[in-house]
Amino acid sequence: MKKLIKAVMALALICLAFSGSSAVFAQASKSTVVLKEAVKKVKPDYTIRLAYYDAGTWPALSQNPLPEHAFALVFKSMVEANTNGKVAVELFPGNALGDTKATMEMARSGSIEMVITTGTIASLYPQVQVIFLPYVFKSDEIAWWFFDQSPMWKEMTAELEKKTGLKMLAVGQNGTRHFTNNKRPIHNPADMKGLKFRVMQSPIYVKMVEAMGAAATPLASGEIYTACQTGVVDGQENPIWNIAANKWNEVQKYITLDGHTWSENFVTINAAYFNKLPKDYQHTIKIAAFNAQAADRAAEALASRVLDFSAIQKSMEIYVPTPAELEQFKAAAAPTYDWLRSQIGNEVVDKFLASVKEGEKVYGY
Repeated sequence: MKKLIKAVMALALICLAFSGSSAVFAQASKSTVVLKEAVKKVKPDYTIRLAYYDAGTWPALSQNPLPEHAFALVFKSMVEANTNGKVAVELFPGNALGDTKATMEMARSGSIEMVITTGTIASLYPQVQVIFLPYVFKSDEIAWWFFDQSPMWKEMTAELEKKTGLKMLAVGQNGTRHFTNNKRPIHNPADMKGLKFRVMQSPIYVKMVEAMGAAATPLASGEIYTACQTGVVDGQENPIWNIAANKWNEVQKYITLDGHTWSENFVTINAAYFNKLPKDYQHTIKIAAFNAQAADRAAEALASRVLDFSAIQKSMEIYVPTPAELEQFKAAAAPTYDWLRSQIGNEVVDKFLASVKEGEKVYGY
């Protein structure tokens, strides 16, 4: 509950900073302008270029901030303010520098310093695919516990840094993923047979969809709208906010709220760059990332559960599987577990599942 309150407070702060609806905002806005002008006069010693997928249209447009952009706004504000402008953060939203896979490689090479990625990081570190196992997280708080508290995740991020040169700073929330399509309502796995779904460029998503009897086509997110519109694919799978934000609901008729995968926002920084920074700047970056992570998670929850869910209700036919039907989905997706074991070994999968069980106990499941 404390974490949820902190997340809501973090989102409230960024909303307050741009809402412009009260005298309180006027005073806060005045202070912000003064701070920004002071920071502008300081020549930065270091610059962090942060690339991410979400659009950077808020607050220019009257819409909720997208999760990755919420992270970026809070992170930039805190880093620049708490270093008196000595560390500048340049934001590159909306895949301005290339898709997630390309910018991830740029961060590895040092062409940029930071990137927010999702499942694409599995191409560099296959073990991370354990978190994409279908229906493995029963709720958001269990996923948060794993990333925030579990010893296993600390071990995995240390190994990730050693193998890839990317240091994990935070894990935001991309959201719970659901199936959409243009052909028919999906009530159970049998309804998926013969359909073609766009999936992320991560092998485990391909295996999961194939296990359910459908065909999987890995495509970059920027290709989803046209692929659905032209019939290259029949459907796709994504969190509710992402569907609405990218207007995929314009080219998809049906959505099944099965929640097959909990999806993340991995916030990574070039480790060599980070390790060369003064210790006090490293600390500032870590604290900023911790707070920005809360904003990311809160932004996703607000969008998927309230604001964008309303848009989906108006434009798509929604189906919520019964408990019995959900068990059918889980049973159909079970071969995905066997496939992953063959790829990364039983030890990693078993250790992860045990860790998830520990998180479930913490929250009374």
